[in-house]
Amino acid sequence: MGIKKYIGFSLLFIILTGLFVYSFEGSKYTLNILDIPITLPVAVWIVIPLFLLAIATILHLMFYGTKNAIALRRIKKDSQKFAQEAKEAMLGKDVDANYKSEVFKLPGAILPLLNSDPNKAKKHRIHNDEIQDIIDLKEQIDRGEVVDLSPYNLSPSNPYMLKNYRNRLDKDPEFAKNVLGKCDDEETCKLAFEKFVTFGSYDDIVKFEKTPSKKTLFTMLERIGTNNNPLELTNSQIIDYMKKVDDIDPWVSDEIIKVMKIVKTKLSPDQLVLLANKLAHDFPYRGGEAYLYTMFDLQKISDAREFLDNAAEDEYPKFRYLLFLKDQGRNFDTELFV
Repeated sequence: MGIKKYIGFSLLFIILTGLFVYSFEGSKYTLNILDIPITLPVAVWIVIPLFLLAIATILHLMFYGTKNAIALRRIKKDSQKFAQEAKEAMLGKDVDANYKSEVFKLPGAILPLLNSDPNKAKKHRIHNDEIQDIIDLKEQIDRGEVVDLSPYNLSPSNPYMLKNYRNRLDKDPEFAKNVLGKCDDEETCKLAFEKFVTFGSYDDIVKFEKTPSKKTLFTMLERIGTNNNPLELTNSQIIDYMKKVDDIDPWVSDEIIKVMKIVKTKLSPDQLVLLANKLAHDFPYRGGEAYLYTMFDLQKISDAREFLDNAAEDEYPKFRYLLFLKDQGRNFDTELFV
């Protein structure tokens, strides 16, 4: 209710009360106040307390109305200031972050964190301990540290939960195997498996993997013959895994050639030839290009010629051109053409 309406209804109530009392009690009553006798109608003595209460209430409303008006004016000014400084912070400018209204004190304290300059944002501290603790946790996670996020009840797919998982997997690869043994969340499983492929055995990789993928095979092939987490793979294992992938995501010629490019420095020439032969047999035409790439790379030109002679004339035009160049005595790096 507005103060004007309150004054009007108060006066009306006081007048009606006085008239009501006067209608059945028109006598007067004398009251000594500081030894001064004051005689007034009984109705007047009844309405005096009501009048004083109305005055006190009006003064109360005026005081807090003025106080609220000042507070709203501060909020309005701070709102305009916040909008301006938010733009400045995102542009990398320094901001005041000093606000008069309680409503904007905390948002204002957080505002410098929007600064596009990471050094300025990193040095800023705010007065709210709980929020500052969260900021510190985020910085620790970004630095690659492992923190306890359990008090915050974050979902497994939360980006900071996932980054925290990555940090732990980087520091403790064996943790990946524990996660995969009882993994329910898809994103968490994916992160753990990506780490596990870099050190796990072939049998365990196949056991934990839900869907065979080209990415997994390429990672395993890169580990062949390395000093760090080496992996031994037979030609049969490579072919079997590729067939599983082919049922889901068919291989194309360039991808099969990539397989041979990765292993050409890791396997013996004899094993490379056997693998290339198997690819040509099990992946018709697509594997044929990988076979020809390997023969040219190993300088087994006669084998490449025999393979092309047994193929249709319109097949493998690129490699037929390479054979032509070889016959003309031209030396070249096969990688330039494949």
